[in-house]
Amino acid sequence: MNEHQNNSKLSLYGWQKPRWLVLPFILSLLALTHFASAQTVAPGTIKFDHIQTGFNLTGAHVQARCESCHIQGVFRGTPRDCATCHMQGNRMGASAKPVRHIPTTAPCDSCHRTTGWTPASYSHAGISPGSCMSCHNGAISAGKPNGHVLTTASCDSCHRTTAWTPAGFNHAGVVPGTCTTCHNGTTAMGKPSGHILTTNSCDSCHRTTTWMPAAFNHTGVVPGTCATCHNGTTATGKPSGHIVTSDSCDTCHTTTTWLGAAFNHTGVVPGTCATCHNGTTATGKPGGHIVTSDSCDTCHTTTTWLGAGFNHAGVVPGTCTTCHNGTTAMGVGGSPTTRYPSYTGHVPTTMWPSCDACHKSTTSFLNAKVHGSVLIPAGNCTSCHYRKNHEGSGSQSCDKCHNSTTTWNK
Repeated sequence: MNEHQNNSKLSLYGWQKPRWLVLPFILSLLALTHFASAQTVAPGTIKFDHIQTGFNLTGAHVQARCESCHIQGVFRGTPRDCATCHMQGNRMGASAKPVRHIPTTAPCDSCHRTTGWTPASYSHAGISPGSCMSCHNGAISAGKPNGHVLTTASCDSCHRTTAWTPAGFNHAGVVPGTCTTCHNGTTAMGKPSGHILTTNSCDSCHRTTTWMPAAFNHTGVVPGTCATCHNGTTATGKPSGHIVTSDSCDTCHTTTTWLGAAFNHTGVVPGTCATCHNGTTATGKPGGHIVTSDSCDTCHTTTTWLGAGFNHAGVVPGTCTTCHNGTTAMGVGGSPTTRYPSYTGHVPTTMWPSCDACHKSTTSFLNAKVHGSVLIPAGNCTSCHYRKNHEGSGSQSCDKCHNSTTTWNK
């Protein structure tokens, strides 16, 4: 009997105590299991919204196991800042700053994102100019690559803090003719495929501010060989709509500019001007040109447009101002009802618009025959003829003394 009671006490006091010791551990495991299952979405379960804890799971944190941060099932007091977890010797086993990390006291998320450590975005605000090599030395951060232009200048002399390229290199002090020391296609941009064949240095044609436009010295280029370069690939060639010709470029163009070309019209068939002079391929009729179906060379020469000679044969008398209106062709302006046309110095006339009443020549306006064409009332000479250094009293009309309308001497 006593032995049975002793065994019962042993069972009650000897075995019960360890069970109470493991009870908190069992409850922690149950809570952790419940928390982990709450993170997954499955039929009949509720997803736990981690943002309610004040720490939103983003990037790589979404895939991290709960117990990697919540050590031994302890939820309260879990750090929410980067540095506490990502520090050397942290309990979570999270990656920490490497030994060669850029010296900084800024929080991790100032440069890094939760999706990955790289790429990182570093703010260079406050960095002293010329101190780039403190970090950009190839160990802490990217430094000069192999094949970099040979220079002792600081990175920020050429590069910006937003990107390595494009870089702006100051060519001051570079010895002329040594361009290919860098511009060799490896260290820096060199001649592209299709470049004009030349052994000249880059600076013979190009500037240090930009490759284009380049100025090529054509001295020594064999005449008639323009298309060797000017083929539309190596250098500018004939544009679409160019005058149809098999002549070399230098037949019409100079080496200083394309425009102002001088075309030799020798051999051009008369009457075929509009084949080129159509307003697209070459200059054509401007707006306001005299209405005509004649070919250009009927009036114009091949040396200049101006000084055209118009053949008035067939022009109806009295219709001069159809063209000679001051706009289409030289005229005095006005209209058929205008007595004194708007041309300063023209003789007042009622014959407008019949220029040919006085101007009998179709080659020149000079030597017009006024008195033989228009009846001038006696005593009205001064309507046109004004006195200048005249002797005697000037109260009388010209025709009191001058009886001829062809000369003053009668």
